[in-house]
Amino acid sequence: MKVLILGAGYGTRLQRDLNASSDYKHLLGVPKALLPLGGRDALITHWLDLFRSHNINDIYVVTNAATYDAFLSWAERNQVPSSNIVSDGTLTNETRLGAVPDIAFGIHHFGLDNDNVLVVGGDTLFLNDFDLKELLNHVTSGSCLVTTYPIPDHDVHKFGIVETNPQGIMTSFLEKPDPKETTSRLACPCFYLFDRDALPLIDAFVEESKGQPKETFDATGKFLAYLYPRFNVKTYPISGRIDVGGLKSYIEANAYFA
Repeated sequence: MKVLILGAGYGTRLQRDLNASSDYKHLLGVPKALLPLGGRDALITHWLDLFRSHNINDIYVVTNAATYDAFLSWAERNQVPSSNIVSDGTLTNETRLGAVPDIAFGIHHFGLDNDNVLVVGGDTLFLNDFDLKELLNHVTSGSCLVTTYPIPDHDVHKFGIVETNPQGIMTSFLEKPDPKETTSRLACPCFYLFDRDALPLIDAFVEESKGQPKETFDATGKFLAYLYPRFNVKTYPISGRIDVGGLKSYIEANAYFA
């Protein structure tokens, strides 16, 4: 299994918050994935340490041209080969490729086409009770595996929501639905283990999305909605996650992991 961390977003909301904050303005320009957090030099170092503790050492990062040098510095500090970091060539939020095209780009650039690939959002962390070993015990050949966690009714419209059958197989994916549209309260963070046989579907999705508005393919959940009717997708329950969107959530995450 190989790990692909997504770090090519521009975090525009967080950058606005940082610019308006006297206490945190020194972090202006730092991508979310590289924000110092909970005593570590960067948010994604939490993932790096967790994966390495489970003997998962093939870890790759897709970033953009604007923050590429910062990710190279992170890689050097953490003994990650510089060749495991790649820029998607974009310089602005307006010209970003989008999350799903970045996944496809990273898979091809790093030659991961014949591997099971775990895709992790660079702005997300799971709660401390997350057990990676237990999740890996649920991996089966011929199926993808995603995580889900329960959310309250009033948050349904903020997240991608997964519906499953009694066996925990995904039967639907709804992007930020009205709570009345579904009885499910299972949110699905960007932590997707793609079976190697499912990887060609990423290319197919990107190809079919050409010429469409960016919002139709930017969010990773858009691909899950494309994937589940075509490939078996299992779900694994976790207790929750912390998503760094703006300054408030960053401060809360930093306190949680302190």
